[in-house]
Amino acid sequence: MSIEEIKLRFSNDVEAFAYFETLRWGGKNSCAYCGSHKISARQLDNRFHCSSCRRTFSVTAGTFLHGSKIPLKGWLYAFASVSKSTGRFSIRQLQRDINVSYTTAWQMYQDIKKLLPTSEERIPVNEMFEYLCKKAIAQVKHEETSKPLKEQLLVA
Repeated sequence: MSIEEIKLRFSNDVEAFAYFETLRWGGKNSCAYCGSHKISARQLDNRFHCSSCRRTFSVTAGTFLHGSKIPLKGWLYAFASVSKSTGRFSIRQLQRDINVSYTTAWQMYQDIKKLLPTSEERIPVNEMFEYLCKKAIAQVKHEETSKPLKEQLLVA
């Protein structure tokens, strides 16, 4: 997907949130902390409220994108730029595309490189954007990936 296609498809961050919700949960949203399906959406801040554990969370809770100050639409631009690049990648172009500092663009690129497929994984170029998006929303940000998020939070 190109930058122009992202601008057309995701005119605001609400649509980006909806896209990541579909990637993460399919159509059956569940609590990021306890896994309950007894959740309700809060309209103003794109967060959910769980009736079981009484916590609020967003679609990025516990994922690679958790805690990022970059809007989800900016991450979509970055994923598109990286997925379309062949050979050398321009951090300056990414900086201009998402209107962040050079340091932020460089750090985003370093983070995205961790999501790229290994040499054993063969991902067609036309599927790389969706692969990066799925991996970012599925991958747990915490180092202890073997424990469920609920157990990780109890330890901290």
